[in-house]
Amino acid sequence: MAGKIVMIKAKPTAKDGVFLLGVGAQKAGTSWLHLQLHSRPDANFGFCKEYHIHDALTVPKLIRYRQQHGSWLKPRTMRRQRFFSEPNRYYDYFCGLLRRRHIRLTGDITPSYSCLSANTLTTIKSEFSQRGIPVRPVFLMRDPVERIISSQRMKLRKRGQRNQEEEIQALRSLVNKLPKRFSIRSNYAHTLNALQEAFGHENCFIGFYETLFTKESYSKLCNFVDISYKEPNWQQKVNVSATSNLIPDDILQELGTWQAPMFKAVKCHFPDLKLESIWPTASTWCTR
Repeated sequence: MAGKIVMIKAKPTAKDGVFLLGVGAQKAGTSWLHLQLHSRPDANFGFCKEYHIHDALTVPKLIRYRQQHGSWLKPRTMRRQRFFSEPNRYYDYFCGLLRRRHIRLTGDITPSYSCLSANTLTTIKSEFSQRGIPVRPVFLMRDPVERIISSQRMKLRKRGQRNQEEEIQALRSLVNKLPKRFSIRSNYAHTLNALQEAFGHENCFIGFYETLFTKESYSKLCNFVDISYKEPNWQQKVNVSATSNLIPDDILQELGTWQAPMFKAVKCHFPDLKLESIWPTASTWCTR
């Protein structure tokens, strides 16, 4: 009796192009980067900037993104729900974008992907590889202390509270109850370790918010994702939380002490990098 023939559906493949996997960090220029790249005629990042697929599927603390209900009033949420129920749809969707004429770059820039494990990153790489698509991880970091201050300013701005007194009060409240654990979204050590294990740092673009807005850095990023350099809009600001408010030294001291392991982790991974020239306070915290 002849054996039963099982038909295996082949995965679709892209004709050419690259998938950019943006893994953070928060408040480190990811929104600006998405805006510049998505506006190019040779790039299409689809219907979202932050898809929140891999974090919602694998990070328990971020499961809430899977619990959002889509409807005709929320078409983006409905489309994302399909990715959750059938993960292959996610990979096939970006593959389809790269099959479009003139499109050479697509991607998903979700800052909380900084929480992903090496196993999850390896799965992402494998799924795209089966479709003939190389994955190019991009991780942008920012001075840990400055990132915290910027994040606090954004929260105050959303509440309509932006004067100096309220900002200092919020920061002082933060340092008075510093958590023992680092936020899962801002643990540079975890992200760097996971990227090293899954891709190798030599196959990642690991950059800094402080140098991103320069022709040298941006051109390197374009080269990394195999697209030609196109002058970005340097003046375009996204989610900016700048202020001239002076932060008291004692608050900066507390924040620096708290974030010292993050400074040390970056220095440990890149011992030859002159981190002090990028983050001036690094020299203080890397040696403690």
